[in-house]
Formats: sequence, structure tokens, C-alpha cells
Amino acid sequence: MKRWVLFFAMLLSVMVLLVPMTQAADGTMTGRFSLHMIKAETIEVGDVPGHVLGIAQQTGVVFYSTGEVARKTNTDTFDYVKGKGTFVDYSYYTHQDGSILFTKGGGTAIPLDGGKGTAFEGIFECTGGTGRFEGFKGTGTFKGGRIGDIKSGADYYFDFTMNCKKP
Repeated sequence: MKRWVLFFAMLLSVMVLLVPMTQAADGTMTGRFSLHMIKAETIEVGDVPGHVLGIAQQTGVVFYSTGEVARKTNTDTFDYVKGKGTFVDYSYYTHQDGSILFTKGGGTAIPLDGGKGTAFEGIFECTGGTGRFEGFKGTGTFKGGRIGDIKSGADYYFDFTMNCKKP
């Protein structure tokens, strides 16, 4: 009986360790970004009240469901009317082994709570990388939000799923 318990415990331990590795090996990764606005510039368009074009830079941390952690840096351009509109994002993820993953994405922003926050949703594509991400291609989705005002240095969070791998 003790052998079966020991065998079952070892089998369960191996499964717990290998399932996240299998997810990463087939290209499917999930996790969360936590970002901080480091710079934002906007200009009034002047056609309707509250219409702005802007560019913003953010940096933060990516927490993968596999337990891996990386740094994310991105630059966004956006076109909002009273906080609602579209954006385009270019990002790179620097991993602890020095490998870098590049992505391009975009989506929509919808203001919440009178402009004190924003909900975001969008898609992205992996456009390549260095090290273990060299040649990576694929797509992903994300949803998240902003806490705080863009002008005062907002914080962002996004949950994502991506299916990127070498073709």
C-alpha cells in the first residue's frame, strides 16, 4: 500500500511540473501584465470636444502562468474622444535568460467611473524575437484596465492568452 501512495505522489508531482512546460512548448501561454505609465504626450485634435491623439510609454512586469517572470516595455499610440477610442501597441518582453519577444497589437478603450479608469480589450501578434524567441509568430488576446489618470502616471493590468511559437 505504501508503494502505491509513494508512486501516486511522485506521479502527481511530475504532472504538476510538466503541465506548465507542455503549455509553453505548444506555444500557448497565459498570464498577467502589470504596467506603469512612465511618459504620455497628448494633443487636442479640435474637431469635437475631448478628442485627443497621444503617445505613451509603459514599463512593468509579466507574470506567466508557468511561473516565469519577464519585463515588458511598450509604446502606444491612441486616438480617444472623451477617453473612448482605439490604440496601437508595440511591445517587447525581456526575459531573465536575455531572450526578447516582440509583439504588435491594438484594441479599444472604454472609460469607466467618469474617466477615473479605463477598460481595455484587444488582440496582438508575436512578430519575432531573440534567443529562444527567434522566429516566433502567432497571435494573442488581452483584457484589462487602467487605474488613475494618464497625466499623473496611471497603472495598468492585463490578463492575456497567446499562442506564439516557431513556425
